[in-house]
Amino acid sequence: MFFGDFIKKRSGIINGLACSRFNVIRCLKNSGKFMNRFVSTFYTTVLLFLLSTNVVLANNGGVHGPNVKEGTKSFELRMNTTNSNDAKDGREQYRIHYQQAFSDKYQLRLVLQYRDFGNVEYDNAKAEFLYNYKKRGNGKYSAGLRLDIRTRRAQRPEDIALHWTHQYDFSNDFFARGIAIVDKNISSNGAGEKPTTVATRFSITKKLDRGISIGAEMFNNYGKFNNVSKTEDQQHQFGPFFLYKKESWYLYARYLSGLTRNTDDHNFQFRVGKSF
Repeated sequence: MFFGDFIKKRSGIINGLACSRFNVIRCLKNSGKFMNRFVSTFYTTVLLFLLSTNVVLANNGGVHGPNVKEGTKSFELRMNTTNSNDAKDGREQYRIHYQQAFSDKYQLRLVLQYRDFGNVEYDNAKAEFLYNYKKRGNGKYSAGLRLDIRTRRAQRPEDIALHWTHQYDFSNDFFARGIAIVDKNISSNGAGEKPTTVATRFSITKKLDRGISIGAEMFNNYGKFNNVSKTEDQQHQFGPFFLYKKESWYLYARYLSGLTRNTDDHNFQFRVGKSF
């Protein structure tokens, strides 16, 4: 019943979102290469700014990797749903992603998110800038930094986040990822504060035959940087995922179980995307 209602209710919405937001692609222009020294200094400055205030980490729904391949482009529709009636961001969320790599080190992703509180409404818009500063090369380890800038609906606070992401390849078809995240509100929240939070994310992935991959992901939100929450008040989720790729298309499904009392018991995510 839960899945039936979800799919029936949302079937027309995704079509509308996709058609109305394809202009995002036309808004992107070719970008020149940035000097490595400038980019490194910029990210270091952002990190020092975040750590000089109260730091908070956000869970944006994926365990992204650090690697960038020049010339790649992709478009994705994402749906999230939870069983919690008290979910502060809505029982269901819909996201539209467009991303493009401008070199073998720099990638931009644009995100639009909608949420459902009985009626679907605009939630936030975000730009994500990924810098793949450490290439795998002939080794097994690669790393990157991602800067997120997000604006939200109405009086909800804007924020910036810095993701320090790592990937270790045990083999060509088996790898692990880890991300450390610092998130800073740059406008006041409902309590008149501009908190900073800290979070981590982890995943392990095994590629199988015929375009199928399976694995598991974990999300951890520890609360304020200068006042880490008690374990039972933190947010921790863990669960399996399934990925299927066919030529330029891919499908993804994930289930997460809440591990603490302050976390939604069940969370489902579905993605469909196309590379071009």
